[in-house]
Amino acid sequence: MPAFNERIPADTKSTRIHEILKQDICDGRLKVGARLVISKVAEAYGISEIPVREALSRLQAEGLVTIIPHTGIYVTEMDTERLGNLYPIRGVLEGYATRLALPNLTPTDFGRLSQLIETMDNVIEREDYPEMGRLNREFHMTIYRACKNEPLVDMIDELWGKTTRVRGIFGLMPEIATRSNRQHKEILEALKGRNKRRAETLIIQQNQNTLKSLILYLGQRKEARKPVE
Repeated sequence: MPAFNERIPADTKSTRIHEILKQDICDGRLKVGARLVISKVAEAYGISEIPVREALSRLQAEGLVTIIPHTGIYVTEMDTERLGNLYPIRGVLEGYATRLALPNLTPTDFGRLSQLIETMDNVIEREDYPEMGRLNREFHMTIYRACKNEPLVDMIDELWGKTTRVRGIFGLMPEIATRSNRQHKEILEALKGRNKRRAETLIIQQNQNTLKSLILYLGQRKEARKPVE
């Protein structure tokens, strides 16, 4: 677990601790299976254990931590079955949004997408994978917002929220970040060429690749934890 040095205002202790820990889990700084010790979190932030317990209870309700009585508190394993159900829906909706967006994309939009790709190359080089996760989302939403279909964009945004923990995959599997940005460059070229079918296909494929990589990683973790007979 990372070292803390922030001090939390008294009136927002529980809420702020919840926000910090949730972000660390979703960004991959707190990895799957990591143990959280209430006393250590409280000491790091200079607060009592009560708001930490409240924050962890909220995280448990959100499915981000598992509290095992008399044993400990751990960052919850990702639900691969749930992700396997969500990602195909995301792929279809994002592909459709891309197809609708393409005629509306302007030179300014292309410039913004190109800038995001360049910035992602830079953050990958310095291994800032939490920032990569945020930039990746901004790249995609810049495209989808151009579809001019607000209900569709809202649905996509909601699905990204339901799969927010997956953005930590860049920290779990750094090679995915490089592959992802290479795909971003291919997507941008397809958009610039006004090739709807290819742009849509690339978006769907990127969703499929992310899901496959995550399932592979979690499967390897599961195998590694098996007792040796």
